[in-house]
Amino acid sequence: MLLLILLAFSISRSFSDSDSDLSVETCSACSCMSIENVLYVNCEKITVYRPTQLQPPASSLYHLNFQNNLLFILYPNSFLNFTHAVSLQLGNNKLQNVEGGAFVGLSALKQLHLNNNELKELRADTFRGIENLEYLQADYNLIKYIEKGAFNKLHKLKVLILNDNLIQSLPENIFRFASLTHLDIRGNRIQKLPYLGVLEHIGRIVELQLDDNPWNCTCDLLPLKAWLENMPYNIFIGEAICETPSDLYGRLLKETNKQELCPMGVGSDFDIRMLPSQPEDGLAQSSISPTATAPSVTKAFKTTSPSKIYGNGIVAGNPLDRKGLIVSYQTRIPPLSCPQPCTCKAHPSDFGISISCQERNINSVSDLAPKPPNAKKLHLSGNYIRHISQIDFQGFEGLDLLHLGSNQIVTVKKGVFANLTNLRRLYLNGNQLEQLHSEMFLGLGNLQYLYLEYNAIKEILAGTFDSMPNLQLLYLNNNVLRSLPAYVFAGVSLARLNLKNNHFMTLPVSGVLDQLKSLTQIDLEGNPWECSCDLVALKLWLEKLNEGVAAKEIRCAAPLQFSNMELRSLKNEVLCPKLIARPPFILTNPTPVLSSVAPASVGKAPPGGPVPLSIMILSILVVLILTVFIAFCLLVFVLRRNKKPTGRQEGLDNQECGSMQLHLQRHCHKSGKKGNLGGETFIPQTIEHMSKSHTCGLRDSESGFRFADSQRQKIILRNSTEKDKDSLPLDPRKRLSTIEELDEFLPGRESSMFLHNYLENKKDFNSIGIMGLEPYVSKQCTSL
Repeated sequence: MLLLILLAFSISRSFSDSDSDLSVETCSACSCMSIENVLYVNCEKITVYRPTQLQPPASSLYHLNFQNNLLFILYPNSFLNFTHAVSLQLGNNKLQNVEGGAFVGLSALKQLHLNNNELKELRADTFRGIENLEYLQADYNLIKYIEKGAFNKLHKLKVLILNDNLIQSLPENIFRFASLTHLDIRGNRIQKLPYLGVLEHIGRIVELQLDDNPWNCTCDLLPLKAWLENMPYNIFIGEAICETPSDLYGRLLKETNKQELCPMGVGSDFDIRMLPSQPEDGLAQSSISPTATAPSVTKAFKTTSPSKIYGNGIVAGNPLDRKGLIVSYQTRIPPLSCPQPCTCKAHPSDFGISISCQERNINSVSDLAPKPPNAKKLHLSGNYIRHISQIDFQGFEGLDLLHLGSNQIVTVKKGVFANLTNLRRLYLNGNQLEQLHSEMFLGLGNLQYLYLEYNAIKEILAGTFDSMPNLQLLYLNNNVLRSLPAYVFAGVSLARLNLKNNHFMTLPVSGVLDQLKSLTQIDLEGNPWECSCDLVALKLWLEKLNEGVAAKEIRCAAPLQFSNMELRSLKNEVLCPKLIARPPFILTNPTPVLSSVAPASVGKAPPGGPVPLSIMILSILVVLILTVFIAFCLLVFVLRRNKKPTGRQEGLDNQECGSMQLHLQRHCHKSGKKGNLGGETFIPQTIEHMSKSHTCGLRDSESGFRFADSQRQKIILRNSTEKDKDSLPLDPRKRLSTIEELDEFLPGRESSMFLHNYLENKKDFNSIGIMGLEPYVSKQCTSL
């Protein structure tokens, strides 16, 4: 028994030792810096260690930074040891779930940052254990629901930042126990704020951000309007802009009146109901008051002159009454019926019908019946439509405007709008779309305005907008986009692009923004821009925009030293210190990094894309090497060309010298036998060459003579007999250069006679400067 106890004790001790081995001192794994007796612990990007593996620093107060550590889930007691932490940074961690009790132990925590994650809800037990919290930041998440009582324990909460999420409504009494002074709910899906349960509990507010929500300016918004009008002037309150109904679209809530918000049954722009169909001959007078009561119907007069009745009920011609007076133009009510429970209105200008089915609790478009022909505008906003199919819009081929905003549409199937070839304006705002692809918009070749704001769009696939070449306006604001694919705007000629209030930290210029050739306005504000080297290209692109292009200020969200600073006010070297040691930044077209991977069949990059800088440098290097090589080859060629005549001349000289030596040998041999110049004698091959100092390899000291110039060469010919001179047909254009030429001019002469005459007249030769030839001949004969 004792052995078992000892064994168990040893095992438990070994486990405790192993746990202690896993524990690491915080300041050894992270960087710590003390400022005014407050320790700042930076554990950013240390994915090797989890918070539970770090020992708390030995300090009374410290700030913890755990950003960019891929903390997908926070389990209970994750920060149990960090009891003296006053702030905790958990941004950019892709957090998807915070389990109850994850912050237990952080009793001294004052600030909690959960921004730029993927949280979808805030539960009632999410913030258990941090009752002293004063500042909560949870912007740029995917929060759709806030559970009732989520902030009940946060009695000291003063600042709550929930902007750029997917919140549709706030639960009742959500702020009852908080002491809020700053509330930011911009960029959500909130359509109304009731006074009871919400506004009544934020009486201490000094800043309220309401912008970029799809406010439904109806009777439900009267409490908010009245509350805003009664607030003191020194309180900062953001603008609430009406999204619906369509007749108030874009209007400021404070500029509307109660009659417009809640007309008490008077109805909106589409409240004029179509009357039941009248007999074919029933005509009404043209002056119709805009009321729902039926106007008096007058029977048409029979006239002798025929009158043509058009489809819109307007009678052409000049119908006369019985007294011959001209009757004014009369309008016939068309035999059309309006789908229930909608209201309709005729537009004589385009012979079309506007159908308003706003907020009629419609679940499917197929429920609309009967479908009036020649419908131009169809308003279906504010309903409960979740799915749409291609058959839903059969019979609406002539639509110019389709409003499907503020519904619950999750997906749009392939070819849903294929038959709406005349559609120019499409509203899909305020739905639950998460992905856009090219098959959604097939058939919309004439579409000019596309509204996709206030969705949950995370990804846009390549080629999404290729089927809409006439698209001019695109609203993608208030989504959760973090990136855009390359060449997504290559096939469209956008004039206005709205990307504000998304989750962009950077945005590539090459392949994305540089494709916007017809841009007149771009909205990029409200994104968590990270002002670093990756944003230098965007800054340069904004600075190079034409003066006619409207672009609002872009403010940095990170790093901390650039927080809330305008991007264009920063120098490139400040944004990216690496540029100091490099050449000035040149905006080139490097290969764009695809931020989303799309199937090959969905979209493709246009041909002739940007040339990578590396390939460009390599090409220049190859051209330079080829240029040097060609220049070297040309130099070698020229040098060898210059050397060839010299070599050839030397060959000729050697040949001549060999011929002269042969004659000398023969001459010496015969002279040794006969003692005179009989037979073959030494004959120089060329007289002219002899004048050019061809000494056949002999030194001047050995040769002892030089041939005379060309003027003296004529004396040699004059030494011949007068008979020879007379028989020599000289041509002034020819020169005597070879023995063959002598034979041509002196026929019948033997070649040995030339040397014989030379020896006979040696004195004459000596007189013209050919000296010492005879000793040279004798010397050669002796050596041979």
